[in-house]
Amino acid sequence: MLVAGDTLNDLSMYEQGFKGVCVGESEPALLDATADRASVLQARLSGCGGILEAVGHFGFLGPLGVDHELPDLTIKGKADLVMVYHRLPYEEVEESGKLIRRPPSSPNGILPTLLSFFGRGQRGSWVAWSIHDPRKGRAFEVHTQVDPEQYPNLVAARVALTKDDVDTFYKRFSKEAFWPTLHTFWERAIFREEDWVTFLKVNRLFAERTAAEAAEGAIIWLHDYNLWMVPAYLRPLRPDLTIAFFHHTYFPSADVFNVLPWRREIIGSLLQCDYIGFHIPRQAENFVDVARGVAPLEVVETSGCAPRFLTYGCAVGLDSMTTAIRVHDRHIGLGAHPVGLDVGRIDTIVQEPACQELMETLRQQLRHTRVVLSVERLDYTKGTLAKLLAFEALLDVHPELIGKVTLMTICVPAAREMTIYDELVGQIEQAVGRINGRFSRVGWSPVQFFYRAFPFKELIAYYLMADVMWITPLRDGLNLVAKEYIATQGLCGGNGVLVLSEFAGAAAELHGALLTNPHDPHDLCDTLYIGLTLGKAEREARLKEMYQIVCHNDIARWGEEFLGAVKATRRTQLSLLTEGAA
Repeated sequence: MLVAGDTLNDLSMYEQGFKGVCVGESEPALLDATADRASVLQARLSGCGGILEAVGHFGFLGPLGVDHELPDLTIKGKADLVMVYHRLPYEEVEESGKLIRRPPSSPNGILPTLLSFFGRGQRGSWVAWSIHDPRKGRAFEVHTQVDPEQYPNLVAARVALTKDDVDTFYKRFSKEAFWPTLHTFWERAIFREEDWVTFLKVNRLFAERTAAEAAEGAIIWLHDYNLWMVPAYLRPLRPDLTIAFFHHTYFPSADVFNVLPWRREIIGSLLQCDYIGFHIPRQAENFVDVARGVAPLEVVETSGCAPRFLTYGCAVGLDSMTTAIRVHDRHIGLGAHPVGLDVGRIDTIVQEPACQELMETLRQQLRHTRVVLSVERLDYTKGTLAKLLAFEALLDVHPELIGKVTLMTICVPAAREMTIYDELVGQIEQAVGRINGRFSRVGWSPVQFFYRAFPFKELIAYYLMADVMWITPLRDGLNLVAKEYIATQGLCGGNGVLVLSEFAGAAAELHGALLTNPHDPHDLCDTLYIGLTLGKAEREARLKEMYQIVCHNDIARWGEEFLGAVKATRRTQLSLLTEGAA
């Protein structure tokens, strides 16, 4: 619905929640009254020209306007599998005025796994954004090679975004509106209608590029909440496609998610998918509850969660989950697919001389101290401050541990532009200073705090040295650090203890972890003490069970299971269509 007007008498139309346009030559009083409304365009052209300008601005018919043309939808692409991810499968850096492309430097295990699906002759495209600054006079390349030798049939299909687009869409809106809501911190969320308009614009551009890349009947694999609205734009453009979506972050219950002003649009978009995957059953079931409040929904298939997932004794446990729903005669598959690790990659690092040398150095430095290790990004969802306060309480309650146990906290800073974490950094540093001031002895500090990123190869050495891995997010979609610790300890025959928040998705999968409630200071303290005093036989048994899980449900299995479930859903849909026609 689009409303249009040109006098102050029309003001009430813009107050009904619709998109609106003040056509050219509107009364100054109307322009003043709508100046701060992001959902109202003040057009340059008058009459029908202004209305058409608004149609293009709000993306009702695709990117119409001076610099855009509606794509020719009769021309199909060549990609049988289209990966749609916010990151390119390589890094772009500028050196001496030239754009250089190189392999990713961060230890993101998902990228090589997703790339592996294109290593067997599979024709495909990888759709991601790339910042484009027209002022630099450099022509923008939509298509680039990824790796001609390893992936000869894969191209990167780049969506040109300005730096302002990326800052608004990803660094501000996604992190200030969606991120806190998804992790149940809705009181921290900031909702701006003008940011939502930019979010829609970016998602539309992703959808259009995806539509242009895909071959007839191709599979589209979308990743995470940044691309929530892509299915809504993509389905009308290419109804022949199979659209699959994997949600990498936590998906909250309906009473939390429904705080979002745009929940109906978001869920309506996701219901255009053929298959939606989450890490654990609880998150999938939360989605079903949210969707029930948006559209008439019929549960057509359920399955038990045991033995792979915990069904009780865990905040995110569940005994059964919905695996298929029907909405408006559309069959949609749902699944739980916790992301795994590339265990072989960790094994390679462990065997490297540099890792062995660092491990020996750490052993010498910490030979008389038991090490509790904490590794996380700077974020209020990670529970870093609560953990420090619990460790302080542990030393108060158990003074015999003074001088014998050190908490080593590695906290990776947020992006420079993310000022929302400045206050949290100050609180954490104050807590570290107070604890060290109270308990330090000559040659021993209770807390070693590292506020910087560590190379992944160095982290492996720290994983090997840690007696206890203490991971206590207040809410987390999964948490791969827990699995990295288990893999490292298991590969080296260790017997380390994992103390894990029961609000992390991994808690439902990693049988053998000591689960703790990060919202309860006493439980945080008590469970850590149990982890430090656990007998060797029980430590070994728990680690062995978790190591088998991590090795079996590795990253390759995650990807294959997900795509297998997508293809199975497509077969079911075709079968239902055949039965309906008969």
